[in-house]
Amino acid sequence: MLKLALAIVAQAAAFAAVDPSLLKLVMPDAKVIAGLQVSGVRNSPFGQFVLSHMQVEDQAFQKFIAETGLDPRRDISEILIASNWQQDTAASRWLVVARGTFNLATITAAAQANGGTTANFQGVDILTHSSPSKPDATGQPQPGTQNGIAFFDSSNAVMGDIASVKAAISRKRSNVPASGVLLAKVRNVSANNDFWFVTLVPISEFAGAMPDANLGSAMQGNLLAGVHEASGGIKFGDTVTISGEAVTRSDKDAQALVDVFKFLAGMIQTNRQNDATVGQVATLLDSMDLKTKDNVMSMSLNIPEKQLEQLLDTMRQESRAARKKPAAPQFN
Repeated sequence: MLKLALAIVAQAAAFAAVDPSLLKLVMPDAKVIAGLQVSGVRNSPFGQFVLSHMQVEDQAFQKFIAETGLDPRRDISEILIASNWQQDTAASRWLVVARGTFNLATITAAAQANGGTTANFQGVDILTHSSPSKPDATGQPQPGTQNGIAFFDSSNAVMGDIASVKAAISRKRSNVPASGVLLAKVRNVSANNDFWFVTLVPISEFAGAMPDANLGSAMQGNLLAGVHEASGGIKFGDTVTISGEAVTRSDKDAQALVDVFKFLAGMIQTNRQNDATVGQVATLLDSMDLKTKDNVMSMSLNIPEKQLEQLLDTMRQESRAARKKPAAPQFN
């Protein structure tokens, strides 16, 4: 009994930054996991600065808040996102695990009013909805996938494809501890960051998810294709710390990655006199620390929170000026 108690205490301590009960819900074969301590970020100086300047005018977002009574900026305290990264296959699984304050009656009514249905699985109600059908690579229409959200109580929820939600419910009901090859990485990264991520997926595979086609093409280059694992995070406070680590194919690849970072930083610093925003970014990059150890590259950057506020203010002012700038005359 004493050994069991010590094991439980040790495991809880190991996952001090990420709630073990939330991590237990993640699929064991996850290849990508990201987490956010929302309450910690919200209460940090930078988080309060962002919230004080945030103007959410998106009508769909306002409608969501009005119908569900859920404002993610206020009601979510911690969130995990996980995927087994079997993209474009029937085995693809994704999961979002959240802790916060949920008005179950209001959320359920809103879901049902928008076509959602309720199904019970192992004593837990799952609100389900189907995504629209879309053509496959050959152009043939494929049925939409079923997704769902389940609330264990007014504080804990899980959302994802139906298979993942049901599997998470089963794991919640069992006494099996969290397991998976990413846990050691999660343990280290989450303990030191408010936002963090860990991936066993080569960085080049994220190219298709990039909003900019040029950035996606750049990520498919030979160097980034050699990054087999990556992790990193952001710690908020009076000083905002950004850190990352990349596991590459070889020592030479790790050093080449450092050289690329230094080259990009040098280009920014060369143009620091030509643009106010670039100048501030260049100043922040002066403190960037890049290192290699065998085939691993690590990066850290410490930014005074006030400087980060100034950078966002400058970007906001330049954005306003660009919107006010009259359009060039058109001649036929």
